[in-house]
Amino acid sequence: MKGMDAASPGRQGMSMRLALIDDHELVREGLAALLNTNAADDIVIAYSGASVSEALEKRPTVALLDVDLGPGTPPVAEGTAALTAQGVSVLLISAYDDAAAVRGGLRSGALGFVAKRVSYDTLMEALQSAARGELYLTVELAAILAAAADTPDLSPRELDALRLYASGLKLSAVAHRMGISPHTAKEYLDRVRAKYAHVGRPARTRTELYAAATRDGLLDEGSHTQ
Repeated sequence: MKGMDAASPGRQGMSMRLALIDDHELVREGLAALLNTNAADDIVIAYSGASVSEALEKRPTVALLDVDLGPGTPPVAEGTAALTAQGVSVLLISAYDDAAAVRGGLRSGALGFVAKRVSYDTLMEALQSAARGELYLTVELAAILAAAADTPDLSPRELDALRLYASGLKLSAVAHRMGISPHTAKEYLDRVRAKYAHVGRPARTRTELYAAATRDGLLDEGSHTQ
């Protein structure tokens, strides 16, 4: 069985130091056992855990990153960005199809997505593609991206304004929390409304904005209208 230190040369010219980043121990340890049993020396499990920062300390070349690492963890786009900034190829994995999260991960540099229900052969094909730095595009991933095509591309400040306003704060309170003037806060919200209208989903009122943002997974946990 391969250890968690130095990588061994792949018998087919491809080897990788793999980080399995998942908040479910049974899932990641099951994957590690499966890969150790079947992948010969092509894959070394460099890390198995639920922390992106800890994974980076093990210098992986490829990361299999769960789309949702549990409550209180950063969004997958942030974890993907941290990994790719260090030259790690990222393949996303999840038990469900979260179009908005997957798209965010891809925009941050992830090279593909696989569902946890895929076969071992499919997983290996996806990992090898990521190790080569190639995008792993499947019909399933294309469908997920198509489902997210009507989600507006909001800037970080626009997203902040949307979250605060949709949570029930008045415009003046949104401005205070963001450290900007009410006029600027209104401009951010007007841009949000315009972007939703541009993708064919008008959201004019606070309630409509809340409903749209909830559908797109854009609100912080616990956000609610008042």
